[in-house]
Amino acid sequence: MQAALYALSPTDQLEPISVVSATLRTEVTDFVRSGLHKWAGDARTFEKSGAYIEFITSPNNPDGVIRKHVVNGDQEKLIYDLAYYWPQYTAITIPANHDVMLFTISKCTGHAGSRIGFKVSVTNSTTQTYRSLQISISNLL
Repeated sequence: MQAALYALSPTDQLEPISVVSATLRTEVTDFVRSGLHKWAGDARTFEKSGAYIEFITSPNNPDGVIRKHVVNGDQEKLIYDLAYYWPQYTAITIPANHDVMLFTISKCTGHAGSRIGFKVSVTNSTTQTYRSLQISISNLL
């Protein structure tokens, strides 16, 4: 998630991009305290104009509801967290076809603490995500 946030956050803006979610995810933005993005609250009450990033957890845990984005802005960047988008967790009723989709295999294999996952992207954010991961890994060494 951090790599996706980094990839989608503009670096040429004076103000950090707003990050919202209907499923409150303050820890995602507060963990890094980046100057590129900031937590802006509940997507259901977000009314600021301009660019923003919305996290969508679908299917939602624990109720299994397939969710869609809430905010209808013209400069949206959507990140779908599809950790439970597996037939053993919930019925797959619609295909996942979003610009940025985050998946994990750690949940369905019983390795929830291992942070094993993959990303599918149809945008050029993949290059930025890879760069972010390189930076993160080099800082650990």
